[in-house]
Amino acid sequence: MARVNNWQIGREMSYWYPESRPRRQFAAVFDTNKCIACQTCTLACKTTWTSGKGQEYILWNNVETKPYGSYPLAYDVKLLELLGSQEWVGDTYAGRTIFEAAPAGERVLGWGPEEQDYAYPNIGEDDCAGQVDHGATMALPHMSWFFYLARICNHCTYPACLAACPRGSIYKRPEDGIVLVDQGRCRGYQECVRGCPS
Repeated sequence: MARVNNWQIGREMSYWYPESRPRRQFAAVFDTNKCIACQTCTLACKTTWTSGKGQEYILWNNVETKPYGSYPLAYDVKLLELLGSQEWVGDTYAGRTIFEAAPAGERVLGWGPEEQDYAYPNIGEDDCAGQVDHGATMALPHMSWFFYLARICNHCTYPACLAACPRGSIYKRPEDGIVLVDQGRCRGYQECVRGCPS
């Protein structure tokens, strides 16, 4: 494995490929103050990119209700449980990354959701699960709160999907940093899904 400089965690880390930065980096910004979880962005992305046969459960974009919801179901919580408690020392991440914590024989520490975990985004996430039977929602101020978070492919600097793919079918486009799948090489092993931390 190569050693690469990850500015986001303030140190070098292990990665499966040598450092290679794009000339530019694509980014998307969602104003969480205006998001009402209408899922219009989810449907626009779905109909544009994943409307084919076999892609019924694939949503590369979705809006989650945080801190309670996640898509696929419990996805981020499961990965955090696998990684365990980690810590920062000042501005430097002292814990292990998903590449450094990978079990022997694996490229990335990951969790593979069941197919039905993809069945629906954001269903039931806005339901209050607190002390409703004790009148928690009746009084003001009430302690129940949440916000909406649009989630898309992050086109990561060091994509875990790229590192996890045994076919080498995922690549980062050098001109804009977008992470793409070469459909001619992909065989649907879903190691990219298991490896993706977001």
